[in-house]
Amino acid sequence: MEEKAARAYDLAALKYWGPSTHINFPLENYQQELEEMKNMTRQEYVAHLRRKSSGFSRGASMYRGVTRHHQHGRWQARIGRVAGNKDLYLGTFSE
Repeated sequence: MEEKAARAYDLAALKYWGPSTHINFPLENYQQELEEMKNMTRQEYVAHLRRKSSGFSRGASMYRGVTRHHQHGRWQARIGRVAGNKDLYLGTFSE
């Protein structure tokens, strides 16, 4: 689902850039996740997000960091400007 991919983007952005970054949904929506991510490195948290996705997998989305995969129709989340200014893949979401 597009919204789940947008949430994955938001969570990765919060982990990498902190609470002042631009995200798709209100920061208040993520209080539990913010607590969880405190005890994880960036790499561990990205792995956590990937495990929650429905697969590793373009299209326009109304959400930042989200595109629709052209063949499968699933929503894909990526966060940019990390890992040497490259995109960091967060997974695909179908529900």
